[in-house]
Amino acid sequence: MTRTPLIPLAALALALAACASTDKPEREMGAARAMVSQARPIAAVDAPQQLAEAQLKLGRAEDAMQRKQYEHARILARQAEVDARLAWSVAENARAQRNATEVQDANRALRQEIERNPQ
Repeated sequence: MTRTPLIPLAALALALAACASTDKPEREMGAARAMVSQARPIAAVDAPQQLAEAQLKLGRAEDAMQRKQYEHARILARQAEVDARLAWSVAENARAQRNATEVQDANRALRQEIERNPQ
């Protein structure tokens, strides 16, 4: 007998959860667009595969938004943002490694010059 009031509450909770998840994922889409845009100039050379994956998922998220498949768009937008962050990180790592190599080469050249001309 006490279970009867729980059924309408459970149904209400499920209905509210369903409504919450069907909102347009504007925040997620905006974050994904921003991160892909930020990563694009940095990652185009050093992380093209990761960047392409992010752009593909963002495009798929845009398509899902057009079809009003908001939960699918939300998932794809989040994935696109993560992929863009990965692309940016991979590219920054490659750039840092190049800079470190340049510094090491400059130090090596300086040491050689000092050894040739001790004063």
